[in-house]
Order: sequence, then structure tokens, then C-alpha cells
Amino acid sequence: MREHIERLSYRFQFWQRERYGDHSPADPSAPRNPLGFVALVAVMSIILDATEPFFFHRSFDILSIVRIPTALAFLILYQSKSRWAWYIVTAWLPFSWFAFWLLRFAGYSRYQPRVHGVSQIVGQLLFILVIAAVIFWLFRVRDRYLRFIGDARLQET
Repeated sequence: MREHIERLSYRFQFWQRERYGDHSPADPSAPRNPLGFVALVAVMSIILDATEPFFFHRSFDILSIVRIPTALAFLILYQSKSRWAWYIVTAWLPFSWFAFWLLRFAGYSRYQPRVHGVSQIVGQLLFILVIAAVIFWLFRVRDRYLRFIGDARLQET
């Protein structure tokens, strides 16, 4: 009986993907924006960066001063369905990594190493792997996002 239910479940999921594709199963007529998760992260980043001085009693760091306007620009472009939203996200990841290292070598105290040795190297390798995975995901999503904004512009006319 369990195998029968699993087989039916698999067939239903396959049918759903075939029928709806990039559309939301809740509303098949409304396509999903593939950068929705990134927009959620941008909103959370703005909230955390803006409230950090009040709740955690820390001053704004240099990257927060750049991160808040960048996230706002992304959200504006995301809402207006512009292709530049994808470019902002893709450029932000390597920029933030290089800015981290530049600030660290310049002596900015918040980014100074506290742990030396192997754990620091392993931590940076993991960070590079996460950034590479997110950039890879963004390049996979790029075509779907461009189709999404193209379809949205066609519906407006």
C-alpha cells in the first residue's frame, strides 16, 4: 500500500511540474518570481542593519552603510521587475567578500581575526564555497528571472 501511495505521489508531483512549470500551484495563472527568496533576505538585512545600533548597541559598520542602500535599490528594482535586480545581487556577493578582506587588511577593528591558523583557513574556504554556490544558483535562476520579467512586461501591454 505504501508503494502505491508513493507512486501516486510521485506521479502527481510530476504532473504538477509538467502542467504548471514556473507557476505557483496555489495560483497557476500567476508566475513566481525566482528572486523572491533574495528579496526576503534583503528585507531582513535592512531590518537587522537598521536596528543594530538600537538593540545591540553597536555603531553602523562600513558595510552596513553600503548594504542598506544596495538592498533598497535591489528591492525597488525587484518590485519594478527590472533585469538590474539580478545584476545587483550577483555583483554584491564578490564585492562584499573583497570589501571584507580590504577592510581587514586596512586595520578596521571589527574585521580583525580572532582565531588564527587552520580554523581561519577552513572558515574562509567554507565562506568561498557558500558564495560560489549562491552565485551558481543565481546563474541557474537568471533565465527564469528574465523570462519572468519578460512575461510581466507582456502582460502590462
